[in-house]
Amino acid sequence: MKRLVLISLLACVSVCFAFTNASAPATYSRTVAGTVYDSQDLTPISGIVVSEIISGKVMQTTETDIDGHFSLQASSSKTTIVFSDPSGDYRGSTMSLDTDKEDCSNLSVPLDLN
Repeated sequence: MKRLVLISLLACVSVCFAFTNASAPATYSRTVAGTVYDSQDLTPISGIVVSEIISGKVMQTTETDIDGHFSLQASSSKTTIVFSDPSGDYRGSTMSLDTDKEDCSNLSVPLDLN
């Protein structure tokens, strides 16, 4: 009898555990990376703030390095990336991306001078 109760309890715990894990949301992560450069002379631009925006909320930000490179992990397949220059020398730019349908690992982002 004890053995039957133990087996039943173990089966119940296993089923409950399986359903709990099956309903947990999956974590989404895709790389969005590239280079920001001056649209006129094609030189890379450092210090550009790159932000991921989803439903009007800033999810994360990073900054371009000395070679104009940036990289972040998108939180959603449909995301908006905003490029802004804190110094005000360059006009900002916005990209709407679907990371499931397009390769976003080597973007080229030209910015115009103000």
